[in-house]
Amino acid sequence: MGGRGKQETRVLGALLLSFLAFALFYPLARILLLGLGTGFWEALGNPYYLGRYLFSLQYGLLSALLTLALAFPLAFLFRFRFPGREALLALSTLPFVLPTPVVALAFMALLGPRGLLGVDLYGTLALLLLVALFYNLGLALRVLVPVALRLRGALEAARVLGATPYRAFFRVGLPLLLPALGSAGLLVFIYAFSAFGVPLLLGGGRYATLEVEVYTLLAHRLAFAEAAALTLLQLFTLALAALLYLRLPTYPLPPGGPEPVGRPWALTLGLSAFFLLLYAPLLALFLEVDPGALARAWASEDFTPLPVALGNSLRFTLLAFSLALPLGVAYAGAARERGGLDLLGLFPLMVSPVAVGLGYLLAYPSLRGSLALLLAAYALLAYPLLARALLPALRSLPKSLLEAARVLGATPLRAFLRVELPLLLPALASGSALALAAILGEFGASLVLWRPEWTTLTLAIYERLGRPGEGPYREALALAALLALLSGLLFYLLDRGRGRIG
Repeated sequence: MGGRGKQETRVLGALLLSFLAFALFYPLARILLLGLGTGFWEALGNPYYLGRYLFSLQYGLLSALLTLALAFPLAFLFRFRFPGREALLALSTLPFVLPTPVVALAFMALLGPRGLLGVDLYGTLALLLLVALFYNLGLALRVLVPVALRLRGALEAARVLGATPYRAFFRVGLPLLLPALGSAGLLVFIYAFSAFGVPLLLGGGRYATLEVEVYTLLAHRLAFAEAAALTLLQLFTLALAALLYLRLPTYPLPPGGPEPVGRPWALTLGLSAFFLLLYAPLLALFLEVDPGALARAWASEDFTPLPVALGNSLRFTLLAFSLALPLGVAYAGAARERGGLDLLGLFPLMVSPVAVGLGYLLAYPSLRGSLALLLAAYALLAYPLLARALLPALRSLPKSLLEAARVLGATPLRAFLRVELPLLLPALASGSALALAAILGEFGASLVLWRPEWTTLTLAIYERLGRPGEGPYREALALAALLALLSGLLFYLLDRGRGRIG
Protein backbone atom coordinates (compact mmCIF):
# COMPACT_ATOMS: atom_id res chain seq x y z
CA MET A 1 0.00 0.00 0.00
CA GLY A 2 1.50 3.33 -1.09
CA GLY A 3 2.04 6.44 1.01
CA ARG A 4 -1.01 8.10 -0.50
CA GLY A 5 -3.15 5.08 0.37
CA LYS A 6 -1.94 5.15 3.96
CA GLN A 7 -2.71 8.86 4.16
CA GLU A 8 -6.25 8.21 2.88
CA THR A 9 -6.72 5.49 5.50
CA ARG A 10 -5.59 7.88 8.23
CA VAL A 11 -7.99 10.57 7.01
CA LEU A 12 -10.92 8.16 6.90
CA GLY A 13 -10.04 6.81 10.34
CA ALA A 14 -9.78 10.33 11.76
CA LEU A 15 -13.20 11.23 10.30
CA LEU A 16 -14.81 8.22 11.93
CA LEU A 17 -13.04 8.70 15.26
CA SER A 18 -14.13 12.35 15.39
CA PHE A 19 -17.76 11.32 15.02
CA LEU A 20 -17.42 8.49 17.54
CA ALA A 21 -15.77 10.82 20.04
CA PHE A 22 -18.84 13.08 19.91
CA ALA A 23 -21.57 10.47 19.50
CA LEU A 24 -20.26 7.55 21.55
CA PHE A 25 -17.04 7.84 23.56
CA TYR A 26 -17.71 11.10 25.42
CA PRO A 27 -21.35 10.20 26.28
CA LEU A 28 -20.17 6.79 27.53
CA ALA A 29 -17.46 8.48 29.59
CA ARG A 30 -20.13 10.61 31.28
CA ILE A 31 -22.14 7.48 32.06
CA LEU A 32 -18.98 5.87 33.44
CA LEU A 33 -18.18 8.83 35.70
CA LEU A 34 -21.70 9.07 37.06
CA GLY A 35 -22.31 5.33 37.25
CA LEU A 36 -19.14 4.52 39.20
CA GLY A 37 -20.21 6.69 42.13
CA THR A 38 -21.94 5.44 45.25
CA GLY A 39 -25.07 4.79 43.18
CA PHE A 40 -23.33 1.89 41.43
CA TRP A 41 -22.86 -0.14 44.60
CA GLU A 42 -26.29 0.83 45.87
CA ALA A 43 -27.81 -0.39 42.60
CA LEU A 44 -25.89 -3.67 42.79
CA GLY A 45 -27.05 -4.16 46.35
CA ASN A 46 -30.69 -3.50 45.51
CA PRO A 47 -32.51 -6.86 45.24
CA TYR A 48 -34.96 -5.46 42.69
CA TYR A 49 -32.27 -4.22 40.30
CA LEU A 50 -30.32 -7.44 40.78
CA GLY A 51 -33.48 -9.33 39.83
CA ARG A 52 -33.84 -7.27 36.63
CA TYR A 53 -30.22 -8.03 35.77
CA LEU A 54 -30.59 -11.76 36.41
CA PHE A 55 -33.77 -11.85 34.33
CA SER A 56 -31.97 -10.08 31.47
CA LEU A 57 -29.27 -12.76 31.61
CA GLN A 58 -31.90 -15.49 31.71
CA TYR A 59 -33.79 -13.99 28.79
CA GLY A 60 -30.63 -13.69 26.73
CA LEU A 61 -29.53 -17.26 27.43
CA LEU A 62 -32.96 -18.82 26.86
CA SER A 63 -33.40 -16.84 23.64
CA ALA A 64 -30.02 -18.04 22.38
CA LEU A 65 -30.75 -21.68 23.25
CA LEU A 66 -34.22 -21.63 21.69
CA THR A 67 -32.98 -19.93 18.53
CA LEU A 68 -30.05 -22.32 18.09
CA ALA A 69 -32.29 -25.33 18.72
CA LEU A 70 -34.26 -24.41 15.59
CA ALA A 71 -31.54 -22.71 13.53
CA PHE A 72 -29.17 -25.69 13.76
CA PRO A 73 -31.39 -28.25 11.97
CA LEU A 74 -32.69 -25.58 9.59
CA ALA A 75 -29.13 -24.70 8.55
CA PHE A 76 -28.55 -28.32 7.55
CA LEU A 77 -31.79 -28.43 5.60
CA PHE A 78 -30.69 -25.33 3.70
CA ARG A 79 -27.56 -27.24 2.62
CA PHE A 80 -29.75 -28.88 -0.01
CA ARG A 81 -30.95 -27.51 -3.33
CA PHE A 82 -34.74 -27.26 -3.61
CA PRO A 83 -37.26 -24.94 -5.30
CA GLY A 84 -37.74 -21.67 -3.42
CA ARG A 85 -34.58 -22.07 -1.34
CA GLU A 86 -33.26 -18.56 -2.01
CA ALA A 87 -36.68 -16.98 -1.46
CA LEU A 88 -37.07 -18.68 1.93
CA LEU A 89 -33.57 -17.65 3.00
CA ALA A 90 -34.33 -14.06 2.02
CA LEU A 91 -37.64 -14.27 3.89
CA SER A 92 -35.82 -15.37 7.04
CA THR A 93 -34.12 -11.95 7.23
CA LEU A 94 -37.39 -9.98 7.07
CA PRO A 95 -37.93 -9.70 10.87
CA PHE A 96 -34.52 -8.06 11.24
CA VAL A 97 -35.77 -4.95 9.42
CA LEU A 98 -39.14 -4.75 11.18
CA PRO A 99 -39.44 -2.11 13.93
CA THR A 100 -40.02 -3.35 17.46
CA PRO A 101 -43.50 -1.80 17.86
CA VAL A 102 -44.60 -3.52 14.64
CA VAL A 103 -43.53 -6.94 15.88
CA ALA A 104 -45.04 -6.32 19.32
CA LEU A 105 -48.40 -5.34 17.78
CA ALA A 106 -48.25 -8.34 15.45
CA PHE A 107 -47.91 -10.75 18.37
CA MET A 108 -50.63 -8.92 20.29
CA ALA A 109 -52.90 -9.29 17.26
CA LEU A 110 -52.38 -13.06 17.39
CA LEU A 111 -51.70 -13.91 21.04
CA GLY A 112 -52.78 -10.85 23.01
CA PRO A 113 -55.95 -10.08 25.01
CA ARG A 114 -57.79 -9.28 21.75
CA GLY A 115 -55.83 -11.81 19.67
CA LEU A 116 -57.23 -13.87 16.82
CA LEU A 117 -56.42 -17.19 18.49
CA GLY A 118 -58.21 -16.36 21.73
CA VAL A 119 -55.07 -17.32 23.70
CA ASP A 120 -53.73 -14.48 25.84
CA LEU A 121 -49.97 -14.76 26.37
CA TYR A 122 -49.46 -11.06 27.11
CA GLY A 123 -47.08 -10.55 30.02
CA THR A 124 -45.63 -14.07 29.88
CA LEU A 125 -42.07 -15.26 29.34
CA ALA A 126 -43.33 -17.64 26.65
CA LEU A 127 -44.45 -14.71 24.49
CA LEU A 128 -41.15 -12.88 24.93
CA LEU A 129 -39.23 -16.00 23.88
CA LEU A 130 -41.44 -16.47 20.82
CA VAL A 131 -40.71 -12.89 19.78
CA ALA A 132 -36.98 -13.45 20.34
CA LEU A 133 -37.14 -16.51 18.09
CA PHE A 134 -39.06 -14.54 15.46
CA TYR A 135 -36.44 -11.78 15.48
CA ASN A 136 -33.24 -13.81 15.74
CA LEU A 137 -33.78 -16.97 13.69
CA GLY A 138 -32.75 -15.24 10.46
CA LEU A 139 -29.69 -13.77 12.18
CA ALA A 140 -28.59 -17.23 13.32
CA LEU A 141 -29.17 -18.68 9.84
CA ARG A 142 -26.97 -15.97 8.34
CA VAL A 143 -24.12 -17.27 10.50
CA LEU A 144 -24.78 -21.01 10.29
CA VAL A 145 -25.85 -21.65 6.68
CA PRO A 146 -22.59 -20.50 4.99
CA VAL A 147 -20.58 -22.77 7.32
CA ALA A 148 -22.95 -25.71 6.84
CA LEU A 149 -22.55 -25.37 3.06
CA ARG A 150 -18.78 -25.78 3.40
CA LEU A 151 -18.89 -28.97 5.46
CA ARG A 152 -19.56 -31.23 2.48
CA GLY A 153 -15.91 -31.85 1.62
CA ALA A 154 -14.90 -32.61 5.22
CA LEU A 155 -17.83 -34.99 5.73
CA GLU A 156 -17.15 -36.80 2.44
CA ALA A 157 -13.48 -37.20 3.36
CA ALA A 158 -14.46 -38.75 6.69
CA ARG A 159 -16.83 -41.14 4.91
CA VAL A 160 -14.08 -42.18 2.48
CA LEU A 161 -11.90 -43.03 5.47
CA GLY A 162 -14.59 -45.40 6.74
CA ALA A 163 -16.59 -43.28 9.17
CA THR A 164 -20.33 -43.84 9.40
CA PRO A 165 -22.55 -40.80 8.66
CA TYR A 166 -23.26 -40.49 12.39
CA ARG A 167 -19.58 -40.67 13.35
CA ALA A 168 -18.53 -38.34 10.51
CA PHE A 169 -20.96 -35.69 11.70
CA PHE A 170 -20.09 -35.82 15.41
CA ARG A 171 -16.32 -36.27 14.99
CA VAL A 172 -15.77 -33.95 12.02
CA GLY A 173 -18.79 -31.81 11.15
CA LEU A 174 -19.90 -30.70 14.62
CA PRO A 175 -16.44 -29.53 15.82
CA LEU A 176 -16.10 -27.43 12.65
CA LEU A 177 -19.56 -25.97 13.25
CA LEU A 178 -19.08 -25.17 16.95
CA PRO A 179 -17.45 -21.73 16.44
CA ALA A 180 -20.35 -20.70 14.18
CA LEU A 181 -22.82 -21.97 16.79
CA GLY A 182 -20.99 -19.94 19.42
CA SER A 183 -21.01 -16.84 17.21
CA ALA A 184 -24.72 -17.14 16.47
CA GLY A 185 -25.56 -17.82 20.11
CA LEU A 186 -23.57 -14.83 21.36
CA LEU A 187 -25.15 -12.50 18.81
CA VAL A 188 -28.64 -13.62 19.85
CA PHE A 189 -27.69 -13.24 23.52
CA ILE A 190 -26.43 -9.69 22.94
CA TYR A 191 -29.63 -8.65 21.17
CA ALA A 192 -31.95 -10.34 23.70
CA PHE A 193 -30.04 -9.26 26.81
CA SER A 194 -30.24 -5.62 25.73
CA ALA A 195 -33.82 -5.88 24.42
CA PHE A 196 -35.98 -2.86 25.13
CA GLY A 197 -39.08 -2.50 22.98
CA VAL A 198 -40.34 -6.09 23.24
CA PRO A 199 -40.15 -6.37 27.06
CA LEU A 200 -41.51 -2.83 27.43
CA LEU A 201 -44.55 -3.45 25.22
CA LEU A 202 -45.22 -7.14 25.92
CA GLY A 203 -43.56 -8.08 29.21
CA GLY A 204 -45.45 -6.03 31.73
CA GLY A 205 -43.72 -5.12 34.99
CA ARG A 206 -42.81 -8.71 35.80
CA TYR A 207 -40.57 -9.26 32.79
CA ALA A 208 -38.80 -5.92 32.51
CA THR A 209 -35.19 -6.16 31.37
CA LEU A 210 -32.38 -3.98 32.66
CA GLU A 211 -32.84 -1.79 29.60
CA VAL A 212 -36.51 -1.19 30.43
CA GLU A 213 -35.56 -0.37 34.01
CA VAL A 214 -33.06 2.25 32.82
CA TYR A 215 -35.78 3.92 30.76
CA THR A 216 -38.22 3.78 33.70
CA LEU A 217 -35.68 5.46 35.98
CA LEU A 218 -35.19 8.23 33.42
CA ALA A 219 -38.80 8.77 32.38
CA HIS A 220 -40.55 8.48 35.73
CA ARG A 221 -37.98 9.33 38.40
CA LEU A 222 -35.26 11.34 36.63
CA ALA A 223 -32.82 9.12 38.57
CA PHE A 224 -29.77 9.70 36.39
CA ALA A 225 -27.23 8.21 38.82
CA GLU A 226 -29.10 4.93 39.22
CA ALA A 227 -29.80 4.75 35.48
CA ALA A 228 -26.11 5.29 34.76
CA ALA A 229 -25.14 2.56 37.24
CA LEU A 230 -27.46 0.03 35.62
CA THR A 231 -26.28 1.06 32.16
CA LEU A 232 -22.69 0.52 33.25
CA LEU A 233 -23.56 -2.98 34.47
CA GLN A 234 -25.24 -3.69 31.15
CA LEU A 235 -22.28 -2.38 29.12
CA PHE A 236 -19.87 -4.51 31.15
CA THR A 237 -21.89 -7.65 30.40
CA LEU A 238 -22.18 -6.80 26.70
CA ALA A 239 -18.44 -6.11 26.52
CA LEU A 240 -17.71 -9.57 27.94
CA ALA A 241 -20.06 -11.17 25.40
CA ALA A 242 -18.45 -9.20 22.57
CA LEU A 243 -14.98 -10.22 23.75
CA LEU A 244 -16.01 -13.87 23.69
CA TYR A 245 -17.43 -13.35 20.20
CA LEU A 246 -14.18 -11.86 18.93
CA ARG A 247 -12.06 -14.63 20.46
CA LEU A 248 -13.97 -17.52 18.90
CA PRO A 249 -11.72 -19.53 16.55
CA THR A 250 -12.41 -19.86 12.84
CA TYR A 251 -11.47 -22.82 10.67
CA PRO A 252 -10.64 -22.45 6.96
CA LEU A 253 -13.10 -24.49 4.91
CA PRO A 254 -13.29 -24.95 1.14
CA PRO A 255 -16.11 -23.16 -0.70
CA GLY A 256 -19.30 -25.16 -1.03
CA GLY A 257 -22.72 -24.94 -2.58
CA PRO A 258 -26.14 -26.52 -2.12
CA GLU A 259 -26.28 -30.29 -2.58
CA PRO A 260 -28.90 -32.15 -4.61
CA VAL A 261 -31.53 -33.99 -2.60
CA GLY A 262 -34.25 -36.50 -3.33
CA ARG A 263 -37.85 -35.20 -3.23
CA PRO A 264 -36.87 -31.50 -3.17
CA TRP A 265 -40.52 -30.41 -3.24
CA ALA A 266 -41.05 -32.06 0.15
CA LEU A 267 -38.41 -29.71 1.59
CA THR A 268 -40.05 -26.74 -0.12
CA LEU A 269 -43.47 -27.55 1.31
CA GLY A 270 -42.17 -28.36 4.79
CA LEU A 271 -40.03 -25.24 5.15
CA SER A 272 -42.75 -23.05 3.63
CA ALA A 273 -45.20 -24.36 6.24
CA PHE A 274 -42.66 -23.65 9.00
CA PHE A 275 -42.11 -20.04 7.91
CA LEU A 276 -45.84 -19.53 7.44
CA LEU A 277 -46.31 -20.58 11.07
CA LEU A 278 -43.41 -18.42 12.24
CA TYR A 279 -44.79 -15.35 10.46
CA ALA A 280 -48.42 -15.95 11.46
CA PRO A 281 -48.31 -12.86 13.74
CA LEU A 282 -47.65 -10.63 10.71
CA LEU A 283 -50.63 -12.15 8.93
CA ALA A 284 -52.74 -11.54 12.03
CA LEU A 285 -51.61 -7.91 12.12
CA PHE A 286 -52.85 -7.24 8.59
CA LEU A 287 -56.06 -9.22 9.14
CA GLU A 288 -56.85 -7.09 12.19
CA VAL A 289 -56.33 -3.73 10.45
CA ASP A 290 -59.43 -1.55 10.36
CA PRO A 291 -59.34 0.95 7.44
CA GLY A 292 -61.49 3.28 9.51
CA ALA A 293 -58.81 3.35 12.21
CA LEU A 294 -56.25 4.50 9.65
CA ALA A 295 -58.59 7.33 8.66
CA ARG A 296 -59.03 8.32 12.32
CA ALA A 297 -55.27 8.27 12.85
CA TRP A 298 -54.86 10.55 9.83
CA ALA A 299 -56.97 13.31 11.36
CA SER A 300 -56.48 12.50 15.06
CA GLU A 301 -56.86 15.29 17.59
CA ASP A 302 -56.00 13.14 20.62
CA PHE A 303 -52.69 11.85 19.30
CA THR A 304 -50.01 12.89 16.82
CA PRO A 305 -51.76 12.80 13.41
CA LEU A 306 -50.49 10.25 10.92
CA PRO A 307 -49.23 12.82 8.35
CA VAL A 308 -47.04 14.47 11.00
CA ALA A 309 -45.60 11.18 12.28
CA LEU A 310 -45.05 9.85 8.76
CA GLY A 311 -43.40 13.08 7.66
CA ASN A 312 -41.08 13.06 10.67
CA SER A 313 -40.12 9.42 10.07
CA LEU A 314 -39.27 9.97 6.41
CA ARG A 315 -37.47 13.27 7.03
CA PHE A 316 -35.38 11.99 9.92
CA THR A 317 -34.56 8.80 8.03
CA LEU A 318 -33.20 10.70 5.04
CA LEU A 319 -31.26 13.19 7.18
CA ALA A 320 -29.71 10.49 9.37
CA PHE A 321 -28.88 8.29 6.38
CA SER A 322 -27.07 11.20 4.73
CA LEU A 323 -24.79 11.11 7.78
CA ALA A 324 -24.61 7.32 8.16
CA LEU A 325 -23.65 6.73 4.51
CA PRO A 326 -20.32 8.63 4.53
CA LEU A 327 -19.57 7.24 8.00
CA GLY A 328 -20.14 3.68 6.80
CA VAL A 329 -18.00 4.21 3.71
CA ALA A 330 -15.28 5.88 5.80
CA TYR A 331 -15.24 2.99 8.25
CA ALA A 332 -15.13 0.37 5.49
CA GLY A 333 -12.36 2.27 3.69
CA ALA A 334 -10.25 2.61 6.84
CA ALA A 335 -10.83 -0.95 8.07
CA ARG A 336 -10.12 -2.42 4.63
CA GLU A 337 -6.39 -2.29 5.21
CA ARG A 338 -6.27 -2.15 8.99
CA GLY A 339 -8.02 -5.08 10.61
CA GLY A 340 -7.52 -3.52 14.05
CA LEU A 341 -10.23 -1.01 13.16
CA ASP A 342 -12.82 -3.80 12.98
CA LEU A 343 -13.61 -3.15 16.62
CA LEU A 344 -14.90 0.34 15.76
CA GLY A 345 -17.69 -1.32 13.81
CA LEU A 346 -18.70 -3.37 16.85
CA PHE A 347 -18.71 -0.59 19.46
CA PRO A 348 -22.03 0.96 18.42
CA LEU A 349 -23.66 -2.48 18.19
CA MET A 350 -22.60 -3.21 21.78
CA VAL A 351 -24.26 -0.08 23.14
CA SER A 352 -28.03 -0.10 23.47
CA PRO A 353 -30.11 2.78 22.04
CA VAL A 354 -31.39 3.66 25.52
CA ALA A 355 -27.80 3.91 26.77
CA VAL A 356 -26.98 6.18 23.83
CA GLY A 357 -29.92 8.42 24.71
CA LEU A 358 -28.91 8.54 28.38
CA GLY A 359 -25.33 9.40 27.42
CA TYR A 360 -26.51 12.30 25.29
CA LEU A 361 -28.68 13.69 28.09
CA LEU A 362 -25.68 13.61 30.43
CA ALA A 363 -23.04 14.80 27.97
CA TYR A 364 -24.92 17.55 26.14
CA PRO A 365 -27.57 19.07 28.43
CA SER A 366 -27.59 22.31 26.43
CA LEU A 367 -28.48 20.38 23.25
CA ARG A 368 -31.44 18.44 24.65
CA GLY A 369 -33.82 20.33 22.40
CA SER A 370 -31.60 19.95 19.34
CA LEU A 371 -32.51 17.57 16.53
CA ALA A 372 -28.77 17.04 15.98
CA LEU A 373 -28.60 14.64 18.94
CA LEU A 374 -31.42 12.48 17.62
CA LEU A 375 -29.88 12.33 14.15
CA ALA A 376 -26.46 11.52 15.62
CA ALA A 377 -28.02 8.63 17.56
CA TYR A 378 -29.70 7.31 14.42
CA ALA A 379 -26.49 7.53 12.39
CA LEU A 380 -24.46 5.89 15.17
CA LEU A 381 -26.80 2.89 15.29
CA ALA A 382 -27.09 2.60 11.49
CA TYR A 383 -23.61 3.09 10.02
CA PRO A 384 -22.19 -0.25 11.30
CA LEU A 385 -24.94 -2.15 9.48
CA LEU A 386 -24.01 -0.44 6.22
CA ALA A 387 -20.29 -0.81 6.80
CA ARG A 388 -20.42 -4.50 7.75
CA ALA A 389 -22.16 -5.24 4.45
CA LEU A 390 -19.69 -3.14 2.46
CA LEU A 391 -16.42 -4.23 4.08
CA PRO A 392 -16.24 -7.86 2.80
CA ALA A 393 -16.98 -6.70 -0.75
CA LEU A 394 -14.35 -3.98 -0.49
CA ARG A 395 -11.72 -6.41 0.80
CA SER A 396 -12.48 -8.87 -2.00
CA LEU A 397 -11.64 -6.34 -4.75
CA PRO A 398 -8.22 -6.88 -6.37
CA LYS A 399 -5.86 -4.06 -5.44
CA SER A 400 -4.52 -4.15 -8.99
CA LEU A 401 -7.74 -2.53 -10.27
CA LEU A 402 -7.25 0.65 -8.26
CA GLU A 403 -3.49 0.70 -8.82
CA ALA A 404 -3.97 0.42 -12.60
CA ALA A 405 -6.38 3.36 -12.58
CA ARG A 406 -3.91 5.47 -10.61
CA VAL A 407 -1.06 4.55 -12.96
CA LEU A 408 -3.23 5.87 -15.80
CA GLY A 409 -3.46 9.22 -14.02
CA ALA A 410 -6.76 8.97 -12.14
CA THR A 411 -6.98 10.71 -8.79
CA PRO A 412 -7.84 8.49 -5.78
CA LEU A 413 -11.39 9.86 -5.72
CA ARG A 414 -11.89 9.41 -9.45
CA ALA A 415 -10.42 5.89 -9.33
CA PHE A 416 -12.83 4.96 -6.55
CA LEU A 417 -15.87 6.44 -8.30
CA ARG A 418 -15.09 5.01 -11.75
CA VAL A 419 -13.54 1.64 -10.87
CA GLU A 420 -14.46 0.41 -7.40
CA LEU A 421 -17.87 1.95 -6.76
CA PRO A 422 -19.68 0.17 -9.65
CA LEU A 423 -18.40 -3.17 -8.32
CA LEU A 424 -19.48 -2.30 -4.78
CA LEU A 425 -23.02 -1.17 -5.61
CA PRO A 426 -24.74 -4.49 -4.75
CA ALA A 427 -23.13 -4.61 -1.29
CA LEU A 428 -23.73 -0.89 -0.81
CA ALA A 429 -27.41 -1.30 -1.68
CA SER A 430 -27.78 -4.22 0.73
CA GLY A 431 -26.10 -2.32 3.57
CA SER A 432 -28.10 0.81 2.80
CA ALA A 433 -31.32 -1.19 3.03
CA LEU A 434 -30.41 -2.40 6.51
CA ALA A 435 -29.33 1.07 7.63
CA LEU A 436 -32.45 2.81 6.30
CA ALA A 437 -34.75 0.20 7.84
CA ALA A 438 -32.95 0.51 11.19
CA ILE A 439 -33.35 4.30 11.19
CA LEU A 440 -36.98 4.18 10.10
CA GLY A 441 -37.90 1.78 12.90
CA GLU A 442 -35.65 3.10 15.68
CA PHE A 443 -37.47 3.15 19.01
CA GLY A 444 -35.21 3.16 22.09
CA ALA A 445 -33.13 6.32 21.55
CA SER A 446 -36.17 8.08 20.08
CA LEU A 447 -38.15 7.43 23.25
CA VAL A 448 -35.39 8.70 25.56
CA LEU A 449 -34.80 11.87 23.49
CA TRP A 450 -38.49 12.33 22.59
CA ARG A 451 -39.97 15.77 22.06
CA PRO A 452 -43.62 16.06 20.99
CA GLU A 453 -42.74 17.73 17.70
CA TRP A 454 -40.36 14.85 16.87
CA THR A 455 -42.95 12.07 17.10
CA THR A 456 -42.21 9.40 14.50
CA LEU A 457 -44.35 6.44 13.45
CA THR A 458 -42.81 4.20 16.12
CA LEU A 459 -43.52 6.77 18.82
CA ALA A 460 -47.02 7.40 17.46
CA ILE A 461 -47.72 3.68 17.92
CA TYR A 462 -46.38 3.77 21.48
CA GLU A 463 -48.40 6.91 22.15
CA ARG A 464 -51.63 5.11 21.25
CA LEU A 465 -50.74 1.93 23.13
CA GLY A 466 -50.38 4.00 26.29
CA ARG A 467 -54.07 4.93 26.19
CA PRO A 468 -56.71 2.33 27.18
CA GLY A 469 -59.61 1.51 24.89
CA GLU A 470 -60.39 -0.22 21.62
CA GLY A 471 -60.02 2.92 19.48
CA PRO A 472 -56.37 3.73 20.30
CA TYR A 473 -55.48 0.03 19.99
CA ARG A 474 -57.01 -0.16 16.51
CA GLU A 475 -55.16 2.99 15.45
CA ALA A 476 -51.90 1.49 16.74
CA LEU A 477 -52.53 -1.67 14.70
CA ALA A 478 -53.16 0.39 11.57
CA LEU A 479 -49.98 2.43 12.05
CA ALA A 480 -47.97 -0.75 12.72
CA ALA A 481 -49.23 -2.31 9.49
CA LEU A 482 -48.29 0.85 7.57
CA LEU A 483 -44.81 0.90 9.10
CA ALA A 484 -44.35 -2.81 8.33
CA LEU A 485 -45.21 -2.17 4.68
CA LEU A 486 -42.79 0.76 4.49
CA SER A 487 -39.93 -1.20 6.06
CA GLY A 488 -40.53 -4.30 3.95
CA LEU A 489 -40.89 -2.31 0.74
CA LEU A 490 -37.76 -0.31 1.45
CA PHE A 491 -35.74 -3.44 2.08
CA TYR A 492 -37.08 -5.19 -1.02
CA LEU A 493 -36.46 -2.27 -3.37
CA LEU A 494 -32.89 -1.69 -2.23
CA ASP A 495 -31.77 -5.23 -1.44
CA ARG A 496 -33.57 -7.39 -4.05
CA GLY A 497 -31.90 -10.53 -2.78
CA ARG A 498 -28.36 -9.13 -2.87
CA GLY A 499 -27.80 -9.96 0.77
CA ARG A 500 -27.90 -13.70 0.12
CA ILE A 501 -27.10 -16.02 2.97
CA GLY A 502 -25.77 -18.99 1.05
